[in-house]
Amino acid sequence: MADADVFRSSIPGKDLGAPGSPDASACSAYAIRVLGDAAGADMRMASLSLDVTSHALDEGALVLVVRIDKRARTIVFASCEARAAGRLVFTAQALFSREAG
Repeated sequence: MADADVFRSSIPGKDLGAPGSPDASACSAYAIRVLGDAAGADMRMASLSLDVTSHALDEGALVLVVRIDKRARTIVFASCEARAAGRLVFTAQALFSREAG
């Protein structure tokens, strides 16, 4: 996989529910946004799978890694994971298809 297929960023823990357990709604919204950005404006999300852990977060930075697992002419498979101090916070996988028209 080329380096262009992996995107890294950091986000504050409070954006996903810190202090305390991750907020599934916040994790979902964040995953949808970053996966959509990675897939491209001409792609629409057809499927999303999200797993969120329940351990408490602190307000420190989380590391987010987004990967394009496969890109074809009409579909994109993308995934992301967020980690806090090396511990998994959430993972998400999505399938995108090209917008009609």
